[in-house]
Amino acid sequence: MDQNKITFIGFGNMGSAIYNGMQKSKLTNEVLIVDMDKKKLLDLKNTSVTFLNKIEEKISDSKLIWLCVKPQSFNEITKDLIKFCTNNQTLVSIMAGVTINQIKKETEMEKIVRVMPNTPAQISKGMSVWTNTKEVEKNDVDMVQNILNSIGKSVRVDSENEIELATALSGSGPGFIYKFIESMIKAGKKIGLSETLSRELVTETFFGSASLLEVSDKELEELKEAVTSPGGTTEAGLNFLDKIDIDNIVFKMINSAVSRSKELSKKIN
Repeated sequence: MDQNKITFIGFGNMGSAIYNGMQKSKLTNEVLIVDMDKKKLLDLKNTSVTFLNKIEEKISDSKLIWLCVKPQSFNEITKDLIKFCTNNQTLVSIMAGVTINQIKKETEMEKIVRVMPNTPAQISKGMSVWTNTKEVEKNDVDMVQNILNSIGKSVRVDSENEIELATALSGSGPGFIYKFIESMIKAGKKIGLSETLSRELVTETFFGSASLLEVSDKELEELKEAVTSPGGTTEAGLNFLDKIDIDNIVFKMINSAVSRSKELSKKIN
């Protein structure tokens, strides 16, 4: 078995983002990709990539096997994983809602890493939350962490329940943020701005605000107060958000995502 060889089963947006991060950081040169769509290989210039349209014996040479398929497709590949994988290998799952115990049960493997990345990983600005079973060797843990850090930032947690909860914040979070951005752009159009100008204003404001928050030693409340003048425009907008109980609305949104994650887990099980 090659300690540096990595297999991707599924090569969609997240799989390709992880691969690209690895290549930029020069973490490995030996990659095996399993995906039905061979067109995805056309964008890959690294000649050391081996492409398969189905799982076969070649995956048994890889130390890390990344499961990047949709949760609903997991049951379709378990028989092949049992057939071709060994307990010397480590499975790294990015499937939302699929628990470590479910992966153990279906694959008969012990070395499992569960990761919840997010889509900004495509530009190396991702946020990944992850955990692993005690059977995973330190070298594999370190390799997974290095790979995740190549696509942004990562946090290892002790409890798998924290991953379920983090899914609603960081995993689904980009979708919620895009929705709010979309709503602000629409509001800009309604008050008379062009869509192009509204999009630029809102996008740069979100980017700048997040960047300032990241480097500032001030609390959120202080940053908010720095924008808010008594009787001014920002205060008027914030008062409206308080009036509609924005905190409770956001909580219900996050809680809906948490509930759905648990439902998906039950369906897969």
